[in-house]
Order: sequence, then C-alpha cells, then structure tokens
Amino acid sequence: MTSLSYTKALDRLLQPLGFAREAKKKDWIRTRGDFWDCVDLQKSWVDGSVTANLYAKDLETEKILKSIECDIPLGLILLGERIGSLIDGRDRWWKSDQNGPAELADAVRVYGIPWFDRIRSIEDQAELWYYRSATADPWRKRNLTALAVTLFRLGALDEALALFEAPVPKTAIPNLVAKGRCVQRWLEGQRRSG
Repeated sequence: MTSLSYTKALDRLLQPLGFAREAKKKDWIRTRGDFWDCVDLQKSWVDGSVTANLYAKDLETEKILKSIECDIPLGLILLGERIGSLIDGRDRWWKSDQNGPAELADAVRVYGIPWFDRIRSIEDQAELWYYRSATADPWRKRNLTALAVTLFRLGALDEALALFEAPVPKTAIPNLVAKGRCVQRWLEGQRRSG
C-alpha cells in the first residue's frame, strides 16, 4: 500500500465529518464555530511509515493575538497529540501493509475525533491547553501569551497581568519574553480603557 491509500482511508472518514483536505497536502481541516481542527498525516522520511497528528486552536484567541502590536508576529503555538498517545501513550506508526490504512483511519475515528470535543470551553482551554494552575514559572510556558489572552477573555484581567510580574529567568527564551511584553502592554491598555 502507498501513502495514497492512507490518504484515501482518511478522506473517507474525515470528509463526512466536515473536514476538507488541503490541496496537495496531507492535512484535513474543519472549522466549527471558533474552533479549528486539523488531522495531519505524517510520513516518516526514515522508512515511509505513517502516523496521524491532531491539532486544535481557538480562532478568537488567535485573532486577538494577531491584532496585538508587536515587532514579532504573535500567534498560537498549535496544540496537538499524536494518535498513538491517545491510544495507549505510545508512538505508533503504520507501515505499508494491507490493513494499515483501515487501522489508522479506525484509530482516528475511535480516539482522534473525540479528542477534538474534549476541550471546548474557555475555562478548559485555560486549564488543559495552557496549564493555568500549573505552578511552574510562567516564562517557561510555551503558550504564555495565549494563556494571558484566554484569561482576559474569561474576565480575569488581573490574573492575566500577574503572569508577567514573575521575574524573567536568565534562561528564558528572548523571543518569548518580547512577545510576552507586547501582550502585557496590550492588557495594560485594556485595563486603562475598561
């Protein structure tokens, strides 16, 4: 079987569920309200085997981030899971065999599609996508800016601004700090105008 067989198997599963495959790519995208869902068919450059990755984002949070003035473009870091981690916590790759396309499509149906519905509320996003209650240094959170905007959307402006009050560690990624400062200034502006 070729990767085209995997593509056809995923087409048959995903298109009736509202996903559309991007031209010349192995990504299936759907938008439901403010949510963007993606199934990505990844092919190994080592042995030609394939797996599926799932990604999701909140389009309103991304829209707000992209509207904030900053010298560095702001946006979301895609949140995702590999299908194997949803099945049993292991990385799984399907090789070219007769049953591979059907097995992968079935795994996406059973484990992947429900994953898209697990987090829908803004509260869930803050907690489960952006680790709102994690005690780790906020400057080490990959999606610090998205967490701050999500907290703003929840009406927790003081909590969002408090993220940026923590001392910046010497090992912090400069790009993340610069983006964080842009969002901090924007939030301060929202406080003044609110």
